[in-house]
Amino acid sequence: MKKLNAYDQLNASTLLLLSPEWRKVKAAQKAAASFETPDITIPTETRTIAGREIRLAEAGPADAPLVVLLSPFPESILSFAGSWTALTQKCRVLAIDLPGFGASEGDRHDMSPAAQGAHLAAIFDELDLHNIHLVGPDVGMGAALAYVLNHQHRVSSLAIGHGPGAPGPFKLAFMINMLAKFGFMRFSTALLGAGPLLAYSAKLGAIRHRANAKQIDDYKRAYSGRAAEVMHWFKDLRSKAAGLADRVGEIDIPTLIFWGELDVMFDVSNARQLHAALPHSTLQILPTAGHLSWADQPELFAAMITDWVNTSA
Repeated sequence: MKKLNAYDQLNASTLLLLSPEWRKVKAAQKAAASFETPDITIPTETRTIAGREIRLAEAGPADAPLVVLLSPFPESILSFAGSWTALTQKCRVLAIDLPGFGASEGDRHDMSPAAQGAHLAAIFDELDLHNIHLVGPDVGMGAALAYVLNHQHRVSSLAIGHGPGAPGPFKLAFMINMLAKFGFMRFSTALLGAGPLLAYSAKLGAIRHRANAKQIDDYKRAYSGRAAEVMHWFKDLRSKAAGLADRVGEIDIPTLIFWGELDVMFDVSNARQLHAALPHSTLQILPTAGHLSWADQPELFAAMITDWVNTSA
């Protein structure tokens, strides 16, 4: 089983020292009650869908509302372990590792919201999914927005957060800004490998939760040897985000915006800007939660999504 070793932790600590946001996060972590994510079995499988090897998981009553969860980065669909049981009791849940992320096949050509939106269109068409309640945190937010903006979509409602697409001042953490601006930063970060990237995001992105051993093993296996490819997501991130932000006012379906109040990677002000721009949106700020809010507050997240699905349908 792969673990975050001394090399991973040392390099992550160096990156944290360069991150001005770390002091705020560290103080919040000390004040919060922490926990390890429970070891819940998510029934994953890999299928060839739209010409790609895609990992997904499906559970829940067949006649319940369909909730599609999109993977975050640098985690995978196992990041939803804390809320999986509660969600699948009341919803039909389909979780998808986006192409190039998690354990799904992909490369640098998939590292844009537009490419991910096109993949979702192909995946949903092949699986013949309808009336989707699409949940997209982190990179999944860009994918979800690009899908509904650029395609004849099959979505009844959106739930998005912690990603690109908010208009107005787009506030990002120092290191994400550096990755977006400078190729040498993407190159050097890729050279460090998956382990330091995972350790760094776990420290800066989480307030309450700690990933369990199964999750860490999955994340590290998923991105081993692929760091150079996924770093392309950050290339020209601001221009990619602006392309979405310029059009979010066109979205006419109910949209839930969720954000952790202590997210320093994508500042919570982005959520408020997006809420102001969307014609049919609801804003939910999750308390004592960072960038990985769905894992920091799994019970609140599950209740929020199930309530949203029932009220927005």
